[in-house]
Amino acid sequence: MSNTKRFLLGVLVAFLSITGIGGAVFYFLHTPSNTGFQNFPTIVLLHVVLGGVYLAIAPFQFIRKIRSRWPNYHRWSGRILVIVGAIVGLTAIFMALVIPFSGWVESVINGFFAMMFIVSLAKGIFYIRIKQIDLHREWMIRAFSLGLGVATMRLIFIPALIILGRPTHEQAVMLSIISFTLAFSIHAGLAEIWIRKTRKKIVLK
Repeated sequence: MSNTKRFLLGVLVAFLSITGIGGAVFYFLHTPSNTGFQNFPTIVLLHVVLGGVYLAIAPFQFIRKIRSRWPNYHRWSGRILVIVGAIVGLTAIFMALVIPFSGWVESVINGFFAMMFIVSLAKGIFYIRIKQIDLHREWMIRAFSLGLGVATMRLIFIPALIILGRPTHEQAVMLSIISFTLAFSIHAGLAEIWIRKTRKKIVLK
């Protein structure tokens, strides 16, 4: 990959990470639209805060110079990220199943992708334990891409709300479902494209 493409990819990842972190900050500054959040404040707080931590630290795991120069940092931050990510994923499943904003459809969609996130983390751990570094990398890419999906969801959802002006609750629910579905599907698809695009180059090294 050319330096220009690497730079553009880095800018995109940084933008989405900052957007995701900004969403976590926004949560503390405004009353959440999902009233169910108020019934389980600790779980929601864990999800929001640790989600921001995950998006803040995870991008550095994919920078080759950091991995090569400070391997201990990569290993220890990776262990922390797995713990943080597991909590984020489990709380996401709880929120999707117990307090969904958009009803059962959101439960299915977000529950499925949250489970994919956890499975990706677990398989990433499994493969690094047996020294399969290439497969470890692939599954961690899948996990991180899904983690970034929430930022893209906001980039779809919020402009759509602005365009509608004063949407009804039913319209907001539909937009939420569409935004989550598009965002996570796009991120899952792009992760697979990227993995397949770079897999052969890595194997040949």
